[in-house]
Amino acid sequence: IVSNQSNDINPKSVAVLPFESFSPNPDDEYLSDGFTEVIIANLAKVKDLLVISRTSVMRYKDTNMSLKEIAEELNVANILEGSIQRTGNTIRVVGQLIETRTDSHLWSETYDSNFDNIFSIQTSIATEIASALRSKITENEKSVIEEKLTDNIEAYELYLKVKKLRREGSYMDSKIRKELLKKILDIDPEFAEAFALLSIEYSESIHFGINTSQKRKEKAKLFIEKAFNIKPESADVRFAYGYYYYGCFKDYLRALEHYNYALS
Repeated sequence: IVSNQSNDINPKSVAVLPFESFSPNPDDEYLSDGFTEVIIANLAKVKDLLVISRTSVMRYKDTNMSLKEIAEELNVANILEGSIQRTGNTIRVVGQLIETRTDSHLWSETYDSNFDNIFSIQTSIATEIASALRSKITENEKSVIEEKLTDNIEAYELYLKVKKLRREGSYMDSKIRKELLKKILDIDPEFAEAFALLSIEYSESIHFGINTSQKRKEKAKLFIEKAFNIKPESADVRFAYGYYYYGCFKDYLRALEHYNYALS
């Protein structure tokens, strides 16, 4: 049951609606989906904010519902909406934060830049949204938000494509995803999250009984250990480590140890 009483709604709660893709190439939709996911993740790193999960907001993609109706369903005070457009190596990102009770704009911005600057745009949006909601970002939170998955823009693009393939594909598409992940790691051998995702691909094939060979388990272990050696404090890496123990061995206690760390 969702209460419509404004007193019951956290004034620092925010839902990030799926960014619209205005790129001329329809295949660039992976970019808007990935951008939305990063903004949600960055805002969630600010403990003073209440951020609705990606799973909950994605059902509003291409919806005809009003922002007020969406806010009432999600029980949030604020909604961030926007669009992203890529043309060649240039990118335009438009975002606006709306307080739905008063239908007032708390923040709006347009970023025109080279695609290579997408990381700084993502960081700026998170910090400016927090400021607009009068939330203080600690130095530790700021450093975590500013941390990039990779310095290589090509590797980052491929990673977003793999994430979209994982959301929309089946386990039978694993071969394509693994080839893309290996290509990413050829470009950037220090991309910890790509190693973690590659480990998950192998762990999933064991968990779902597609291929339960010892060789698969060894590959899942190899890639998660490489990821862990590069970035042991990454939530994505620790989740993948937990999934390795869960998917390959049904070792729930060791899996939970890593899952709990990822949550923290």
